[in-house]
Amino acid sequence: MAKGMKLSASVEFGSLLTHKTKKVGPLAAAVLNGAFIQGLEFDDYHSKAPIHSGSIVLPTLLALVEHLAGNQNDNFVPIDGASFLLASTIGYEVGPRIGLGLYGVSALRSGWHSGAIFGPAAAAAASAKLLKLSGSRIEDAIGTACTQAGGLMSAQYESMVKRMQHGFAARNGLFATLMTMNGYTGIKQVLERPYGGYLSNFSHGNGYDPPYKPELVTDKLGEHWEIGDVIVKPYASMAANHVAIDCVRALQDEFPDRFTPSGVNSIQSITVEMGETAFQKGGWEATRPITITGAQMSASYAIAAQLVDREVTVAQFLDSDRLNGDSIWSVVAKIICKHNPDFGLGLGDSWRSRVQIDFETGTVQKQLDAPRGINPPLSNEEILTKWRTATGSCLTSAKRDAIEHEVLHLERSTDLKRLTSLLFGADTASSQWQVSNGQ
Repeated sequence: MAKGMKLSASVEFGSLLTHKTKKVGPLAAAVLNGAFIQGLEFDDYHSKAPIHSGSIVLPTLLALVEHLAGNQNDNFVPIDGASFLLASTIGYEVGPRIGLGLYGVSALRSGWHSGAIFGPAAAAAASAKLLKLSGSRIEDAIGTACTQAGGLMSAQYESMVKRMQHGFAARNGLFATLMTMNGYTGIKQVLERPYGGYLSNFSHGNGYDPPYKPELVTDKLGEHWEIGDVIVKPYASMAANHVAIDCVRALQDEFPDRFTPSGVNSIQSITVEMGETAFQKGGWEATRPITITGAQMSASYAIAAQLVDREVTVAQFLDSDRLNGDSIWSVVAKIICKHNPDFGLGLGDSWRSRVQIDFETGTVQKQLDAPRGINPPLSNEEILTKWRTATGSCLTSAKRDAIEHEVLHLERSTDLKRLTSLLFGADTASSQWQVSNGQ
């Protein structure tokens, strides 16, 4: 146990992506990089069992790659791209499947930060697979990870800790695997035990009968891949706000003459109807002053940004004066979010939203059942464009292209150290990224 603790804290391994010259231990790297990815609110999410897998699985594995490379012995074999992809796939599969055992969005409705709850097991499974541990030892790692699961959704309002909770999940899962690697025994059958088990405890009070379904964790395993339901975000806002943003975009396209700057100023009121989960997470009344985290979680703020700026990207949330400026808040003041009990009644049916906008000269409205990203999914070219745009202020084109090439040809890589070396530090100092990470 002491050896595992010492290795997990070592500063020789695990790099912090946002600094050129500073390295930290693998656990610190996992939590900091996970928090950084989540800090932009621009990552991915699972459409039925909400978890931002990219904020958990990837920081875990990248920290472990650096850890192993720095702890070489005579038998060291570099981690190749195919092994990294396999381990990533395992992590992307385990997190949502555990969530489905809790009816997916049910954890959010109960006030848990679902990704922080589902995530430690995903990080443990992915990192244990990368180490090629046996099935029994992977079970130990998942058991130790699950007993560290936690995260409250009240973190979404004004705190900075909301960004960190997926990082906590990455750190805790990696810690579980490092301890397992050094002989530590974890909880067996941690998911299904009726007393003190993971599913039984996190399902208390959810209103379902039965309260949890362990069979859904393995349902159609190897036939249906949950990674197919992982969605890349087109907007830098909480995922449940995306349908309402899309409703506004559709109205802007359909009625361009109504949504000129003067037309937006003539809006009398905006009513947004949402399902229960979307309303709880984003439908609360936003007030000034607001933090970056609060603005990105707020449906009212996201809708106002789309109406005023015709986009909802990271840029809409970076300038503190603009964040609380009158141009956005004059529109926020006109928005009322309501829970529609007919929306989002079934598993995976939580996306439907309706937006009605009342002008001095009439009313327009739009209802959509799923956001862009789910229907339709982002194309590969759209994802590449998002990556290139998002990194334009912090990477030179040469470094961006080198990272892009490594990622798009990952299955051919013989040593992941090439990728982690490229990711270690940005080319240019960017106050924008520092501000976003700070919030």
